[in-house]
Amino acid sequence: MYTITTVTQPCADTKHPLLLLQTVHGDRYMFGKIGEGAQRAITENKIRLGKLENIFLTGKLDWSSTGGLAGLILTIADQGKDKIVLNYGNKLINYIISSWRYFVFRFGINLQSNVLSSKDNNQLYKDSLINVKAFTVAPRLSNEPLFNNTEDTVLNTIVANMFPKHPPAAKYDPTSDPHLNVELPRINFEQSSTNYEISFNPIRGKFLVQEAIRLGVPKGPLFAALTKGLPVTLEDGTIVSPEQVLEKQRRFPNVLILDIPDDSYIPSFKEQFSNYDSEHLGTIYYFLDESITINDELIKFMESFSTSNKNIKHIVSHPNISLNNLAFVGSAITTLKLKALQLENYNLPRTNNFLSKDFYDCFEKPVPSGTSLIQSQEDTLQTDLPKSNVYIMDKDTTVTIDATPVDESTDNYKCQVDTDGRHRNDDDKIWRELYNTHIEPLNLPTVSYETLVTNQKNQNNFNNSKEKADHVEIITFGTGSALPSKYRNVVSTLVKVPYVDENNKISQRNILFDAGENTIGQINRNFSENKKKELFENLKMIYLSHLHADHHLGIISILKEWYYYNKSDINAKVYLISPWQYNKFVKEWLLLESPEILLRINYISCEHLINERVCRMETKPINVDEYVDLMNEECSESEATSDGESAGELRSLKRRKLELNNMTSFRNIKMIRSMYEDLNIQRFQTCRAIHCNWAYSNSITFQISNTKTFKVSYSGDTRPNIEHFANDVGQNSDLLIHEATLDNELQEDAIKKRHCTINEAIDVSNKMNAQKLLLTHFSQRYPKVPNIMNNVKIKAKEYCFAFDGMIVDYEKMGEQLAILPKLGNLFVEEAAEEQEEEKTQLAIRGDKKQNRKEKKTGKSKKIDK
Repeated sequence: MYTITTVTQPCADTKHPLLLLQTVHGDRYMFGKIGEGAQRAITENKIRLGKLENIFLTGKLDWSSTGGLAGLILTIADQGKDKIVLNYGNKLINYIISSWRYFVFRFGINLQSNVLSSKDNNQLYKDSLINVKAFTVAPRLSNEPLFNNTEDTVLNTIVANMFPKHPPAAKYDPTSDPHLNVELPRINFEQSSTNYEISFNPIRGKFLVQEAIRLGVPKGPLFAALTKGLPVTLEDGTIVSPEQVLEKQRRFPNVLILDIPDDSYIPSFKEQFSNYDSEHLGTIYYFLDESITINDELIKFMESFSTSNKNIKHIVSHPNISLNNLAFVGSAITTLKLKALQLENYNLPRTNNFLSKDFYDCFEKPVPSGTSLIQSQEDTLQTDLPKSNVYIMDKDTTVTIDATPVDESTDNYKCQVDTDGRHRNDDDKIWRELYNTHIEPLNLPTVSYETLVTNQKNQNNFNNSKEKADHVEIITFGTGSALPSKYRNVVSTLVKVPYVDENNKISQRNILFDAGENTIGQINRNFSENKKKELFENLKMIYLSHLHADHHLGIISILKEWYYYNKSDINAKVYLISPWQYNKFVKEWLLLESPEILLRINYISCEHLINERVCRMETKPINVDEYVDLMNEECSESEATSDGESAGELRSLKRRKLELNNMTSFRNIKMIRSMYEDLNIQRFQTCRAIHCNWAYSNSITFQISNTKTFKVSYSGDTRPNIEHFANDVGQNSDLLIHEATLDNELQEDAIKKRHCTINEAIDVSNKMNAQKLLLTHFSQRYPKVPNIMNNVKIKAKEYCFAFDGMIVDYEKMGEQLAILPKLGNLFVEEAAEEQEEEKTQLAIRGDKKQNRKEKKTGKSKKIDK
């Protein structure tokens, strides 16, 4: 009747657990955390979102647990879904949504937030199938409200205006909208954790037709009344009750989802659930964050639920318990194929694990070979829990829940936990299976398993030798556009630029151009801990080209990881170059969870680097009190209009122009000079991209040594910009990184969406006189290989087409040219799969169209009747 499957688990690709509850009729609910990578996992697992309406967020709301939520909502809206509800245990959810206001705007979808507070026993989620009760748990009691009534109203109004029912009449800029460009209220509190109990509505027993006939009940309306639980009276006066003709009612076991952020919460969890009735409990999920210690206290808490019910299934998720499985197998296969042609241009995705010896020994779980074990306490953990009832949450963990007659004991609850076992194999078996299935059939010469996998496992090919120390290197963490897909993550490009001082000492400057969602997951899969540390210690700048979500939803994670590796060096700073609105978002978010990072960010507006005499001014936000006055004024105007005042006056109020901040027209020369000095930059210029408002292309000239420079230009998203980009700021670049979103025959689409075709990108390179060209940001309609043949002549000395995880030595950039003719043969099976998927989608769309037609016809017949 019901199944609960694992969408994501703690691993390098996806940091937190997410569950999908499905009914036999296809209704869907999500429970857990929507972290970065969740959307891609949904695509990987071919999960349809058409019948998804409710998302129940668990634990604390920080970026780690909600970094994929904005992107998922945008995708759901773009798929035509008209309603989604975000459920959580307090009103912080509205602050989270409001913080997206400068880059999330979709009409036609009704986004609602629903607070399920454990302080109000009547505030439950209920529908015809399930009931969900929330439990909010905090380390310390607090009676302080999160927001006052005014702040609540402001946040609710902002959310409503981010998702209007109808599109704006003209070109829309949220920064000029007085309903959105509002300062958010300050928050200073300790977060609570939201947890859920899911109960399922019981179902009536089977109707006993023959028994009803025997009792003299005629077929028809009386049958229907009995099935609805109503007694009926026969013609002779006999009363037949439902119990006489219905089998016993059937019920389902409950499910409990507990999300424990750290050890300080465990005493509060013990107190909260000390009197919990677990008699009808079938399964408990434990979402344990990485800071939770696997020790006696935790095990005793788990045991407390089994006092009255020994048959509860316990499913545990923790970074040191769940395996570091490949969440994105399709992407890993693509990397393996490309690596087979260019061995040193890709890192094999890492699957190494540190597992809890305490837990695996306590519950006698098999440890995969080659795994490192860590121990939390000296004494061996002991437990009274049946070891067969404790499961490790894995990629394919599925709970199946069926109905049981109400008078049967909990021993007979039909609650089954299944794992298919494939992903519990050791590392070598996983890679051997992928090699045998996907590489061997290609019949590539001299690419043995030992060469491709055994000798390359845990090897790093980026900045890995003295010979490459003084070379510019590029690694493309993501090369797709719009949204993460099975084969391409959204765009993110890191460029390593060396600097050789007068003593011939080489230092590195890592520059990140855009960082789409889950760039951090790509880094985790590509690098060991030591190499990650080196990468982030050398990360000096993050550049954001514009405010579209596919270019920046990974930046907060990158900033947090940068701080983790650099916090001990009090002089370390990272430069953030972005449109001014994004800086406001960074401040609002980091004030919520990590305000100390703000002191280490040197921010410069893209506008202050513009190669023009005058900078555009920023718009002043409205403070909360002003916003309330504005809403009251609008309300009064609405009432006045209804009393006969002209609608024109009301419209003029809604079009009220926000005040400009005159001071922002002055460039931050001090910070720019500091950046030049700290990063050994000779020149940094931006120009306005032809894409959306506040979008930029850039060009940076680095000093490589006292006598040598290196000029890199990055297009961001744009139409071909010959005048300002090719002929001006980017002229004579050593390296051009340019978007090539669409194939050449789709020029009309490119014009409409303000992107470039491959030929248009090449034309920019030719006009720029770029020495070398890297093409990236391909449409997700080209998941494997874009059109790499039959393009216009490229004048650059060398060029290449980017793939996810590709490592390019600038000195050897043209080596890809030799393998271009072979790329088409690599992806025959993916092409077949894609065609099959297209057929399925066409069939689904055809069914929906037919259903709409039938509904329309049925409605017409009803009207005629």
